[in-house]
Amino acid sequence: MNRFAFVVLCSVTASLAAQQGAPAFDVASVKLNLGSAGTSTWGLLPSGRFVATNTSLRMLIVNAYDMTSDRLLGGAGWISSERFDILASAPAGTSESTMLTMLQTLLADRFKLVLRREAREMGAYSLVIARNDGRIEKALLPVDCKTDSKAVVGKGDAHACSWLLTRQPGSGMTTYQSGGVNLNELAKTLTQRVGRPVINRTGLAGEFQFELSWLQDMQAGAAAAAVANDGPSLFTALEDQLGLKLEPSRGPVEVLVIESVERPTPN
Repeated sequence: MNRFAFVVLCSVTASLAAQQGAPAFDVASVKLNLGSAGTSTWGLLPSGRFVATNTSLRMLIVNAYDMTSDRLLGGAGWISSERFDILASAPAGTSESTMLTMLQTLLADRFKLVLRREAREMGAYSLVIARNDGRIEKALLPVDCKTDSKAVVGKGDAHACSWLLTRQPGSGMTTYQSGGVNLNELAKTLTQRVGRPVINRTGLAGEFQFELSWLQDMQAGAAAAAVANDGPSLFTALEDQLGLKLEPSRGPVEVLVIESVERPTPN
């Protein structure tokens, strides 16, 4: 997987406002997009460039802060309806996490964005053990990322302490290959695909190798049905392949609340 291809999701621990001395892009251009329609793209490139085209401020915020859209609260309607083009540069080789922190700084500087974190009671899913029939022991193989650095899964594309998400062209099937991740990391990936926060309540600690395949085109929460190649839904695949399941629940979920925001300052 090309980690610097156009991305939708990245994991990063982010501050909520630009702090003095926080990383910032060397140069940044922010313009209102008045002509493009359709596809919205944004990317972090190994050259140190950040490019966003026809992208809403809401999308920029949720990606910069590793948050789903339903957990971003507040803000006027224009943060979703108006689209922007952004071109920014940093030194070549700047890490993804640093560039996302730079994006947070840019949002605070140019959009005067001020956020706060809160815990609110929301609908969620609990990731739990489906049954104690030995399936988990066969599907989730413990791995020590510190010592088994050469451990691989599948065809060797996903190495220990990493994961790989691929979609098979034409079939709609998506495969998550883990070479060694904990189930909190899996829960974060599931959150982006089921439309609700997923909380790991399996009680299983450590890193595991496993493989999970499902039909991406099925709607979250749908039962396994005949769609295209009659593949399993994500919900069905979790139980059949890993011995885990998602249970609807409610609980305290971290959200971001927009305290203030303004249309961007001119370049």
